[in-house]
Amino acid sequence: MKRELQHTLFLKYHVFFDWLKDDESKLIQPMQFGIECGDGWYWLLDNLMNSIYRYQSYNKHLKGNEEFIHVKQIKEKFGGLEFYFNGGNETIRGMVWLASNQSYTVCEYCGTTENVGRTAGWISVICKPCYDKDTKLGYREWKPNDNKRLKKLARIKTLINEDQNKTVKR
Repeated sequence: MKRELQHTLFLKYHVFFDWLKDDESKLIQPMQFGIECGDGWYWLLDNLMNSIYRYQSYNKHLKGNEEFIHVKQIKEKFGGLEFYFNGGNETIRGMVWLASNQSYTVCEYCGTTENVGRTAGWISVICKPCYDKDTKLGYREWKPNDNKRLKKLARIKTLINEDQNKTVKR
């Protein structure tokens, strides 16, 4: 992920990170390797961390001394989002699980959910236009998502859009 996008997440959700210090005791980027995924998942991470922050802030208000989670690593692994953290509860693990599952339907490069597939070999979740545009991926075969549930959801989305278009034309 681009440094600017990482920095935005680090500052916005600073309570989740153990900040590293350099030799002069200046705060520097948390997590040694930063966020290791494509820019397309920025909004997915932003929504996840916002949901966790709001949930934990609400619980902290009610219960008093509950600690915020500590994010240890964020990366792409086997084509999906991996979000490693300490602390939290079942609700937060559920939020992370949901975001991780959503990542399989979101292009890691541009963030679209349209025409998303996977590459063979080194697995990447990528839409067909980004795959065609990126010459470095040319040696890997692109395959559309064949998940039946995802196809049903895409069909339902198409039907809803068609119905809305008919309603607007009337």
